[in-house]
Amino acid sequence: MYCVRHPKVQTSLACGRCGAPICTECAVSGAVGMLCQKCAYGDGNPLYKVPPMRMALTVGAGLLAGVGVGFLLQAMSGMFFLLFLLCPIIGGFLGQTILWASGFKRGRTLEILAGTSVVGGSLIALLLNGAVFFYLQSPLALALFALGVALTAGAAIGKIRYF
Repeated sequence: MYCVRHPKVQTSLACGRCGAPICTECAVSGAVGMLCQKCAYGDGNPLYKVPPMRMALTVGAGLLAGVGVGFLLQAMSGMFFLLFLLCPIIGGFLGQTILWASGFKRGRTLEILAGTSVVGGSLIALLLNGAVFFYLQSPLALALFALGVALTAGAAIGKIRYF
C-alpha cells in the first residue's frame, strides 16, 4: 500500500476510522488507534457533520432563541449585577437549544452560529421593540446591553465547545 498523501511512500498502516493507507508522518494518534489527518481533525468525523435540513432547523432555532435573548437583555439592561448572574445561564440555554436542534453535533460552525444567533437575535429584538434610538441616546445603557450580549454569546459558545 502507498500513503494517500504521499504516493511514493510505502506503508502497512491504515486509518482506524476510514481505512485509508497512511504513513507514519501522516498518522495522528487517536482514541481508536492511528487516524489519517482528515479523520483526526474533523473533516471525516460524523460528530461535526450537520445534515442540511438539520442545519436549517438549527439556524431557525438559534435565531428564534436569539431574539428571545435580545428581549431578555433589554429587560435586564438597567440591572448591572443581574447581567453577570443571568447572562451565562441564558447563554447556556441558547447553546443547549442549538445543540438539541443540531442533533448534539459539535464544531466551529455551530459555535459561530451560537455567537451570531445571540448578536443577530439581539439586534432584531432591538428593531422589533423600537429601542434602537433609546440605546443610541444613552451610552451607558448601550454599553450594558453590549456587555450582556457579549456575556451571553460567550456562554453559548462555551456550552457548545465544552458540553
